[in-house]
Amino acid sequence: MVGFSTGGNNISTQFGMPLYGVQGILPPFTGNYFWVDGTNGSDGNTGGPQDPFKTLTQAQNACLAGNNDVVFLSGTFSPSATFVWSKNKTHLVGLSPSGPLVGTALISVASTAATSGAFSPLVSVTATGCIFQDISVVSGIAQAATQVCWAEAGGGNCYFNCDFNQVGNATAGAQAGNRALTIASVGNFFNSCTIGGDAIVRATGTNYNLDMLAGSGSTIFRGCTFPMWSSVAASAFINAATTTCAGYVLLDDCQFINDINNAGGTSLTQAFNISATAGASFILTPLSIVAGATILNTGGTGTVYVSNAAAAVTGNKVATAT
Repeated sequence: MVGFSTGGNNISTQFGMPLYGVQGILPPFTGNYFWVDGTNGSDGNTGGPQDPFKTLTQAQNACLAGNNDVVFLSGTFSPSATFVWSKNKTHLVGLSPSGPLVGTALISVASTAATSGAFSPLVSVTATGCIFQDISVVSGIAQAATQVCWAEAGGGNCYFNCDFNQVGNATAGAQAGNRALTIASVGNFFNSCTIGGDAIVRATGTNYNLDMLAGSGSTIFRGCTFPMWSSVAASAFINAATTTCAGYVLLDDCQFINDINNAGGTSLTQAFNISATAGASFILTPLSIVAGATILNTGGTGTVYVSNAAAAVTGNKVATAT
């Protein structure tokens, strides 16, 4: 299939159609462009701006790996099994008619009320060198099964203004394996992303917004928000309790918020569950905020390096303020 090549031109004026809602997009991309409209598209179409595909599956099939092709998504895509983003240097950008883009280009389970058919993760990224921008993702149905929203396993990928929410349903939120994001790769960058959710209380099962798996590390989170509403003190924003990470995890100007003032909300025993053998250095910059947790990390386990913190913070080394 032949895509829509821009030849490096300004994509905001391609085909006489402004790419409304694409704010601060990087490149220009040099590959082919394909459009997906989950409401009005058809997989029998060509994938052009006036003739979009219906599914991301069809759009990715049309892309060439390593070619810097771009898929523009509007509406909602609901996969029936784990959707694997597998082509290197292939990018996904959400479209919106106006205003902030989070929530307008959506990858979601078909029904959060469904009591069967759960699969995990909802999305798995195995490719590298990709850009994801202005995409919202919601997982979690009414089934007592492990449900992960987004799994990053490719490495070297960049995420801008994306929303990963694993609490689409209270039953899912009560599962110990519930995660918004898992990372099993290195060299990733997250900017202005929301990782987690606080619309539904997390009860019974210990769960985390972010799980750093074996093979993860050297990743930056900048200006990201980690929301939670938990009635379980043993939950945490970040988990790295049983795996060995590499390099560092930089949490720069991030907000970790547990809604303890909501009904049933309780303070977390620790914000981060980092083991002594986690390997990577977890670094929290001075502009970051942690609310709704008693301490950062339980004494005697792993280390979270913080700047300008009170020396009384238990179990954490205090970096010299600059």
